[in-house]
Amino acid sequence: MKIMNNNLKSKSFKFIYWIMLFLLAADTLDTIYRFIGIGYLGEGTTFPGVDSVIKPDSIDMVIFLITQIGIIYGIYLLYNLKKAGGYLFLASNILFLIYASILGPIAEIGIFNILTPIIFFFIFYIILTIFIPWFYSEKFK
Repeated sequence: MKIMNNNLKSKSFKFIYWIMLFLLAADTLDTIYRFIGIGYLGEGTTFPGVDSVIKPDSIDMVIFLITQIGIIYGIYLLYNLKKAGGYLFLASNILFLIYASILGPIAEIGIFNILTPIIFFFIFYIILTIFIPWFYSEKFK
């Protein structure tokens, strides 16, 4: 039975790996578009599932771009099968969340107003960036 489980695990890796990378890249591109295109350059954006409008300023934009570099580099490391990429991805998201909720655009609406979607996204991120590399630890360095 263990051989069959290992065989299924081995066969499923490529599919799960590409789905993981696709979801992380798609979410990152969506976030960049929402924050820059709709939020900074447009009328303001809403957090998914929340009606409050968030309008970032220039300082928010600089901090956002710096953390996005960490997020994109984290995805690149995961692409290269390095577990550290998942930790960098999460750390960059957490750092921006801390900044945004204390000094940035989320401070205006309050983090408790968007806590449910934040919890949902971080559970999603932990599954993709920590659990999958851990489950396939023989593939990741």
